[in-house]
Amino acid sequence: MKHESTVFKTLDLPGGSVVPFRSMPGERVRVLYGRIWLTEEGSLSDAVLAPGEEVALGTRGLAVIEALSPARIQLIESIGLAGVVLNAKRRLTRSLTAWWARQFAAPITRSSTSYAGSRQ
Repeated sequence: MKHESTVFKTLDLPGGSVVPFRSMPGERVRVLYGRIWLTEEGSLSDAVLAPGEEVALGTRGLAVIEALSPARIQLIESIGLAGVVLNAKRRLTRSLTAWWARQFAAPITRSSTSYAGSRQ
């Protein structure tokens, strides 16, 4: 059984704007309105997308979206169960590390004795 969690990132792009981003295989780009041009590093074909169309990214690397008109797009990232577990493990590790530091860190003390200007 395959469990997936989908994360949406919605971007409003003015016409003529260019958005470079890191692509991962399996991510998708969906156009809600407007028209865009999409190219990926290492891919031999580009895509021109209209409202309601989406494309799956196929390579890991640099991808570039250019808005051919004002556009709203969604970047869709599918995360399998292994990715969800890995993200939870990372959050737990960070929390435990911060807790440990708060509990067992030695307090910093400063000497109240000042030697500046003292004479005998």
